[in-house]
Amino acid sequence: MKFLVIETYAETASFRNPDFQNFHKTLLLPSPTAIVGLAGAAMGFSPKKAQEYFFDNEIKIGVYGNSLGIVKDLWKYRDLSGKRSVLKKEILFKNNFIIMFISDMEKAIEEIKEGFMNPHYALTMGNSDSLALIKNIVVEEISDMVERDYLENCLVEGDIFSEVVKNIDNGLEISIYNTSEPIAYDLPVKFYYEKYYGTRYIIERKPFSFLTKGRKVKINTYKKGIKYKDIFIPACSL
Repeated sequence: MKFLVIETYAETASFRNPDFQNFHKTLLLPSPTAIVGLAGAAMGFSPKKAQEYFFDNEIKIGVYGNSLGIVKDLWKYRDLSGKRSVLKKEILFKNNFIIMFISDMEKAIEEIKEGFMNPHYALTMGNSDSLALIKNIVVEEISDMVERDYLENCLVEGDIFSEVVKNIDNGLEISIYNTSEPIAYDLPVKFYYEKYYGTRYIIERKPFSFLTKGRKVKINTYKKGIKYKDIFIPACSL
């Protein structure tokens, strides 16, 4: 088993919550499909081919990161009929993300690494003008993933609050925070594409939790992932 870690920096970033249309609300970390799209751009794949590649090679993903802050930007545009309109978009700024790929298909990990070493397309963080700087690329071989019950600044597969409540009687301590906004979202993980480029339709969603705000969370279950530079990055299946 091999894992690949990409350390990135982007001055701006925006990962639109798909449930918002006229107001582009951003997720605080790259979504699973954003990570697949980033790797696909590096390898020169169409969105459809990138999706197929990740499912065929059973590649798990992970992300750890933080942003300095968030602002709202007003965008003017013309729709397909030529009518002028505006929308508000949330923008994250000064972003540091560590993105992880892991698979038993070691050839696939090496191919993704080569893509990031020599990207086919410009790498962006959500917006076409949010260029990503690749600061470091690391590949390591491991016998198995590690398990941790402490999480912070990361994406986690599943609804973490529901899991904690489900296991509340197992006797393990918990320390988890609440916010005025949801932490768990049902996000798209698979699309039907009419063509390699063109219209797509969501055909599968999965819950993911965004543990951000720089607060460490202690849960009463264990998550598998990797340890990188004293940072635990949980592995998420698509």
